[in-house]
Amino acid sequence: MKYVVSAQEMKACDRDTIERIGMPALVLMERAAYGVFEEIMGMGPLPRRVLIAAGAGNNGGDGLAIGRLLALKGCRTTFFMAGNPDGASQETKVQMKILSNLGFSIQRKLEDAEYDMVIDALFGIGLSRDIEGTYARVIEKINHMGEAGAAVVSVDIPSGICADTGKVLGCGVKARATVTFAFAKKGHLLYPGREYAGKLTVKDIGITKQAFAGRRPGAFYYEPGDMPDLLPRRNPAGNKGTFGKVLLIAGSRDMSGACTLSGTGVLRAGAGMVKIITPDCNREIIQTTLPEAMLYTFQGTPDRSQVEKALAWADVLVAGPGLGQDENAFRLMEQVMENKTLPMVIDADGLNLISAQNRLKNLLDLRPPRITILTPHPGELVRLMGTDMEGYRADREGLARRLAEESGCIVAAKDAVTMVTGPGRKEIYMNASGNDGMACAGSGDVLAGITGGLLAQGMECFEGACLGVYLHGLAGDEASRRKGRFGMTASDIAKALPGVMHIQKEERRQNL
Repeated sequence: MKYVVSAQEMKACDRDTIERIGMPALVLMERAAYGVFEEIMGMGPLPRRVLIAAGAGNNGGDGLAIGRLLALKGCRTTFFMAGNPDGASQETKVQMKILSNLGFSIQRKLEDAEYDMVIDALFGIGLSRDIEGTYARVIEKINHMGEAGAAVVSVDIPSGICADTGKVLGCGVKARATVTFAFAKKGHLLYPGREYAGKLTVKDIGITKQAFAGRRPGAFYYEPGDMPDLLPRRNPAGNKGTFGKVLLIAGSRDMSGACTLSGTGVLRAGAGMVKIITPDCNREIIQTTLPEAMLYTFQGTPDRSQVEKALAWADVLVAGPGLGQDENAFRLMEQVMENKTLPMVIDADGLNLISAQNRLKNLLDLRPPRITILTPHPGELVRLMGTDMEGYRADREGLARRLAEESGCIVAAKDAVTMVTGPGRKEIYMNASGNDGMACAGSGDVLAGITGGLLAQGMECFEGACLGVYLHGLAGDEASRRKGRFGMTASDIAKALPGVMHIQKEERRQNL
């Protein structure tokens, strides 16, 4: 697990490291500069012509120090400062003096020239206003250089990107790579900042978790190296019942695919058994595409006693994929939500029915807290919260947190960067896996199944939702490598999942 910090949290860490722990600011600046220099050295041949585009703040000081290291290594380095040198921070003034003592000059006007690499050190994480005027023109020139082939490397965060939201503040540098320090910032993970940052590297410069001073950051994410400790442990003497039984309420007329995709997600995540309740018209298709699944199918109205038997059999419920919103769908949702003991994942039409039916809203409120996972996409989240897309775009994290608090549920708010939160939790999970090829029909059905499969193996709902989202993204990344982002399907995601989990398990075994 890696922390993600806001600008305010990062500033507090800087301040605590300098003032309480006693690490001099200039030492941190030199370590930051060397971290970027080290990353540049690993990018390929040494760049011959380098432009350092610096501001007057400490981000600019980092850039000047990076330029010095590159110049002393033999790069032909041009130093340019967009800000007023008289207003530079104390640490940046020290860097300016060092350069002067070494015989380097700093330009005040950015001349047109060709460069192999541009170091973007105009603005750091403290930027909160739109960029305009001279700075906007400098950013435009940097982006033109990048389009012409220069490798643009941003220091800490691309200039013009909000460190808290990832939004573009007027204009922003489009980097090939970004090197940040100590912890990733929210703006690195959230779009469009994630796209502007390019390849993100987090460097240790001596700011540790001790600098939190007991105040944990509000967000975290997973990396592949975390997986061996997060995956459910398998009992070598177990049987199919040991690994959990999932009851899947899914599918409707002409929507059999949701049953197959979600059921496949359940089994490929490691659950021992899945039973699907669906209309009889889906029976033959499911028996052909997912023969491992048990079925209860119905013609007309589902038999309550059969549903009760299935509930008594199950360890976990997954409800909603392809379910439709007719009377049968409502009655099924009503009956399974009357159960107040089984962990439950509610997706797709299950969420739409809750939005439309007060009876289901009341049943959701009556379920014990933290045993239900809601997996809304943007439109479903908007409907559940009675807002619009403008409100969603303005504060998606806030909406997800509000839904979790008001419903008592774990909320996995799906989007390009899915967020997971829960009632009473300060921290929010921000997903760092996945790609745009996963924006395809049925992808969410697979996620619902994966999450249910993890819960069936004993995971708590919050941890299972976070891991489910991350594994789903990893499987999507593997499917993209195999099929390409243009042609991959939800089935490709499900097929890639066992391989992804197997690799992580092998890493765990090797580390024992």
